[in-house]
Amino acid sequence: MPSSSGPAVSVVIPCYNAGAYLAEAIASVRAQRRPADEIIVVDDCSTDGSAERAASLGVRCLTTGQNSGPSRARNLGVQAAQGDIVAFLDADDWWEPGHVAAVAGLLERFPEAGVAFSMARASDDAGRESDRLIPENQPTDVFWIGIHNTIVPQLSAAVRRDALQAVGGYNEGMRYSEDYDLWLRLARRWPFVCTYEVTANHRTHDAQVSQRRDRILRGVFEAQRRILESLPPDDEPTARRLALEIRQAWQNALAGAWRSRDREYLQAALDLADLIPGGFEIERRWRWRVRLLWPAWIAATRIWDRVPPEAQRVMRSPLRELLGLSRRA
Repeated sequence: MPSSSGPAVSVVIPCYNAGAYLAEAIASVRAQRRPADEIIVVDDCSTDGSAERAASLGVRCLTTGQNSGPSRARNLGVQAAQGDIVAFLDADDWWEPGHVAAVAGLLERFPEAGVAFSMARASDDAGRESDRLIPENQPTDVFWIGIHNTIVPQLSAAVRRDALQAVGGYNEGMRYSEDYDLWLRLARRWPFVCTYEVTANHRTHDAQVSQRRDRILRGVFEAQRRILESLPPDDEPTARRLALEIRQAWQNALAGAWRSRDREYLQAALDLADLIPGGFEIERRWRWRVRLLWPAWIAATRIWDRVPPEAQRVMRSPLRELLGLSRRA
């Protein structure tokens, strides 16, 4: 079913109890300047009438049969899709009218790329946008960057259907960080390409899975560990580098939790030592640091918070040198 303007594009929308937002998501797909060739909603056994809402809106609606999580829902959508390109949109998010043209256009221009994406904007008061981590309009090997960053916003991604099938789609055993896991596996085989244009909008609300930061963090390092364990025995240089990069990414997460004074998140990060090459020795050092220094650290930073911002800027560098601190973990 090729589109007259290029390769066919299928849009897959997983949905779980997002009936209140579904009409807006579907309307944003129908408002695209480059029309999608099909819209597939996959209902994950919602209890709010989402499936009926999707049917009333005149789109194809599949069901997972039992609540299984977003990986299973997206995989079912991909299996049913007829397009050469699959674009993903969560049921509580929405696109700008130029989204499909932008991301599908990138895959047309750069046939070597497996994944294309745009920048996304959060709907909260801060209006945060995606980090620009790779060059625009330039197919890029993102694997090593991806060890330290989540590069692709799920809601702005378009993927070649044959690439999705080649890596086995989403890992259905994961309910958290399943998108990160997929991007990492795809990045082992294909370059990614992006536009800095903001064409996707992420709705923030309390019901989202993305609020479970501890489980998301574990999912990230589980994905990395699986990649490490999947390397062939004769690829020792890659295995050695990957082990070092994973260890550094974990230490960065620990340091970030320490700086943010988030004891619960720091504990969740420390609990990942079993996934990290050489992690137990680092964990022991960090736990001693927490036992000995946490109360003093919290007291000192509360005093620091009362220092005027201009004075903080003047004092920051001399203090870091005095204490022997650096931005690295």
